Amino acid sequence: MDRSAINRTATRIVARAASTCLLAGILVASQAASTPVALAASRAHVELYSSVSRWVGETAPAPVGSTATATASATASAPCANANLIPTSDNIPQIDAATFCLINQQRVRHGESSLRNNADLDSSATHLSKEMVSADYFDHVSPTGETPLDRIRASGYLRRGDAYELGENIDLGTLNLATPAAVVADWMNSPDHRANILNSDFVDSGIGVVAQAPAQYAGAQDGATYTQDFGALEAPDGAVS
Repeated sequence: MDRSAINRTATRIVARAASTCLLAGILVASQAASTPVALAASRAHVELYSSVSRWVGETAPAPVGSTATATASATASAPCANANLIPTSDNIPQIDAATFCLINQQRVRHGESSLRNNADLDSSATHLSKEMVSADYFDHVSPTGETPLDRIRASGYLRRGDAYELGENIDLGTLNLATPAAVVADWMNSPDHRANILNSDFVDSGIGVVAQAPAQYAGAQDGATYTQDFGALEAPDGAVS
């Protein structure tokens, strides 16, 4: 991580088939309109949207604990179980695991190390997915102004005194475009989402999937809302954890 970027933040938000917004500043709150995109699917109308954000900064000094992480492994060729499973309220753990596997598979294929699953980032990502459904919106910033940095800080992931690099991808789809394979493929086909997934600085990841899409986008169809948070921490002595 380049510590020269400390105290700069950048947020990128892009909606599929819409314009990309790039803003910079301290704790930028950025919002961009998401234009609905209708995609043909077998036997049904399907909608798919996605958005991406990135931040770099530094926390203020003071000791705060962080949840331990577990190392995940992936290979470039081994199939990921349940990659084509349509999310339901009963299979979210399998959906989360499949999404995480597919992300690490892409990283390994492109010469990057696998991300570690982090419980704090899982919590932050799940919080956003649930809130987007309950409050019926699709954005990195909530209607009350809560930013991804706010959520990730509240999760306990950030340790005071560390530099950090954070990223977030969000997506929603209905029917067969709500599977882990469809969502990860959509992210990989978007330059900004792909950049988050393949960012060599990122070490940790959290996935949060809800087996429902915000009502204004779902069109009364079954769907799912996905959030992936990315992170890397660098201690004042330069050690990356």
